[in-house]
Amino acid sequence: MFFLIPLSFGIISLFPFLYFRVKEKRVIAVYIKAFASLMFILTALIAGLHSKIHFNVYILIGLFFGLLGDVFLDLKYIVTNKEDFYTKLGFISFAFGHLCYLLGLLLYQYDYSKSSPLYYVIPIIVTLILSGVTLLMEKVTPIRYKKMKPFVVIYGLFLFFTTSMYMSVAIQSGFSNTTVVIMAFALILFMISDLILNNTYFSNGCNTPIFVISNHVTYYIAQFLIAVSLFFLI
Repeated sequence: MFFLIPLSFGIISLFPFLYFRVKEKRVIAVYIKAFASLMFILTALIAGLHSKIHFNVYILIGLFFGLLGDVFLDLKYIVTNKEDFYTKLGFISFAFGHLCYLLGLLLYQYDYSKSSPLYYVIPIIVTLILSGVTLLMEKVTPIRYKKMKPFVVIYGLFLFFTTSMYMSVAIQSGFSNTTVVIMAFALILFMISDLILNNTYFSNGCNTPIFVISNHVTYYIAQFLIAVSLFFLI
């Protein structure tokens, strides 16, 4: 249960981070957020020590890409003349993180002996629908992706398919695989966080405390659930 130590430090760090982020003290906020991301990784590392399953390596690498994504997305506010560059790097980093989660799932958690086309066909359909909704948001909301649209779409494909596949495998196991169930719930929270972030980044007037706080609270919970899920590996 030593993973509870970095978990506690990470949760505690959420409060000063939100304070400095809301107060627009970006540099301090970046350092605290990077520290929290390190706590995600340390939590996962300790939680997965009891298991020899290689799945945890993919989760650790995914969390590392999440750390990079965190830093890049906040640097866009600090190095303002390279805002688009760091935003793209942030999206790419998180996309690679989701790819790692997906590879870990398919290589070590997917039960191919019980495989049915529905377990991957339905996630593909869900991914296409959610990607279409993401694009439709430009038509029915103030959101405007502009030159970032290709990156938003590609990132969305990774996020939606990975989340859908974890939910599919959770159903496949009859919700008996605790690690996969926790991961599925965490990725749903990740989607909610990104939906809020979508408004913050790509529409005017949404970079407000309520959006900032709700975005990061759902994100923090998601990341720590991903890390803690390794404790339940079987």
